Amino acid sequence: MEPQQGRANRLPAEAVVRIMTIFASIGYLAASVLLAKVVPIFAGLFKGLEVELPFATGILVTHFMWISALFFGGAVLLPIVTEFLISATRRSLIISSSAFAASAASVGLVVLVLYLPLFELARKAGQAKESR
Repeated sequence: MEPQQGRANRLPAEAVVRIMTIFASIGYLAASVLLAKVVPIFAGLFKGLEVELPFATGILVTHFMWISALFFGGAVLLPIVTEFLISATRRSLIISSSAFAASAASVGLVVLVLYLPLFELARKAGQAKESR
């Protein structure tokens, strides 16, 4: 009976791993969709404003489809890795939690990188107003 009791205690931890993996995959898919849908809109805006893009924004606007594909690949590979390749529950939980944090941070980072030229444009407009 003791082995079954040990297995019963482990089930909630496995459920938490699966839930974290699902949330991380959803985060990666959201980042992928964000890149695929929003970046072309901002690229058109930057082209119309004729603003010199910061390095990070230029890289994102130029290579957003590859980055989006990497996020989509992360959403596909993460459940496979945590379910089949890593047998230890604790390691799977650490990997899933880290992936969830990375997916959440990446969405915020993409938004920040897209707004960098607009921040610079607002700063220049403020300086021009003060110099009058």
